[in-house]
This record gives sequence, C-alpha cells and structure tokens, in this order.
Amino acid sequence: MTIEEAVARLSCYQTEEPLCWRVEEERIRYAKENGWLKYSRKIAIKAAMAMKQQNLSRQDVADRMGCSAQYVSRLLKGEENLSLETICKLEDALNVAILQYEFA
Repeated sequence: MTIEEAVARLSCYQTEEPLCWRVEEERIRYAKENGWLKYSRKIAIKAAMAMKQQNLSRQDVADRMGCSAQYVSRLLKGEENLSLETICKLEDALNVAILQYEFA
C-alpha cells in the first residue's frame, strides 16, 4: 500500500469539525504564547483567596456579579480570557483590588 492509498483510506474517518480536546488544547497553547493565561491564573488565585477569607461560595459571588455559579467556577480555573468588565465585577463582588494601575 502506498502512502497516498493509506491517506485516502484513512481520510474517510476524518471529521470536518475539529475534536473538542484539540480545540481546547489550541486555545490554551495560544493563551500561553500570548501571555494572558498567567494573568488569568493569578486573578483566579486572588479571587479564591478572597472567597475563602470572606467565607463566600461560588453562588454568593455569582449572585453579586450577576452571572451563574458555573461561570464563577470557570473563572476560578484560571483559564478564561477575562474582560476588564468581568475583572471589575469580580473586584466589586469580592471587595478586593485585583488590578493595580497607575496613571501618569
């Protein structure tokens, strides 16, 4: 069997849609390459520590943010590309400063 024949034979098993695990892996690889993943993880750690100190559940934080507890769980995994709006809502919900900034 030639390589071309083998490829043709295997191509019938190929799906048009990428596999879920592959899409997720590519998203994480992209995040690592672009650097936002490390910030997302730091935010998740700070949020989890604030929640523990204040004895807040995911549902408590979700109610304060106006989102679902499942979304808060995703935030706490540290793999979400957070918008400034989401970070501000998280800061308000936990009453902590996550971002430190300085204006000239």
